[in-house]
Amino acid sequence: MTDAFVPAPDEEERSLAATLVRLGIARGDEAVELRPLTGGVSSDIRLALTEAGPVVVKRALEQLKVSAVWRAPRSRVGSEAAWLQYAGSVVPRSCPQVIAYEADTYTMVLEYLEPASHPNWKAELLAGHIDASFAAAVGDNLGRIHSASTVEPDLAAHFDNGELFETLRVEPYLVRAAVAVPQVGEALHAIAADLRASRIALVHGDVSPKNILAAERPVFLDAECATWGDPAFDAAFCLTHLVLKRIHLPQHAAALRAAAMSYRSAYLARVDWEAADGVAARIDRLVPALLLARVVGASPVDYLSDVERGTVRELAVAALTGDRSLAASLDA
Repeated sequence: MTDAFVPAPDEEERSLAATLVRLGIARGDEAVELRPLTGGVSSDIRLALTEAGPVVVKRALEQLKVSAVWRAPRSRVGSEAAWLQYAGSVVPRSCPQVIAYEADTYTMVLEYLEPASHPNWKAELLAGHIDASFAAAVGDNLGRIHSASTVEPDLAAHFDNGELFETLRVEPYLVRAAVAVPQVGEALHAIAADLRASRIALVHGDVSPKNILAAERPVFLDAECATWGDPAFDAAFCLTHLVLKRIHLPQHAAALRAAAMSYRSAYLARVDWEAADGVAARIDRLVPALLLARVVGASPVDYLSDVERGTVRELAVAALTGDRSLAASLDA
């Protein structure tokens, strides 16, 4: 009997293993097993099984894993590491621990959190497991992080990533949506201009259920878009996904509506850097724009049917043109 065939590690695996050795996470004579992990389009993410225990290794990609041309500077993983460390200092255990970061290879090593005790919130929602109290905790913790950042004098300069945010969020989402749907192009360009000009708080940039683990408390992941900007963007980004799932799962529409309202209320209760009404107005303006972007922009959501995408487009356009508010349409 011959031994089972084991494929040789590819060049990227050899590079990642060597990085782990340089960082002191694995020994040079150790055979590190690297298993691909799913989630996201912007990075190569692997579970590294070392003799000291499992860790997650994340290396940023220049061309994102989408059909459209979408490139971003790989150095963004440094901003992600900094966001995770800062947010974890504000709300303990709200992020995985950053074990190491190597700037030359755009590689970050993170604490591994077991899926059994840290399920993905997107998967939970799509399975119909909807907990309004957890949604409220997400809003509360996000608001706490935003609030704390507004009084930190050094963060604005440290996260001066306007060009990165343009590359990863404003252009692929709002600008491309404006090209795809000229009817609302003026409204989308105005929203984009306001986001470019706003400098208020530390923004995660990708607060989506797929980037939140539903443990005893929310755990935020994937802060590659981190920048100093408008915190209403984060609040609206997550709320957008709850609306999308409400359209996708009509049998759970009431529970998702309750979750969205709990999330929004908890977030706004933490707003202390300006009048909460102003933030609420910007959130409500951003949500239809982001809804449209998620069906016609560079990164469409992966679970909607053609009919559902049409519904999202119709609702978003009606709200952006002022024909009918999003809330009125959803509650009709």
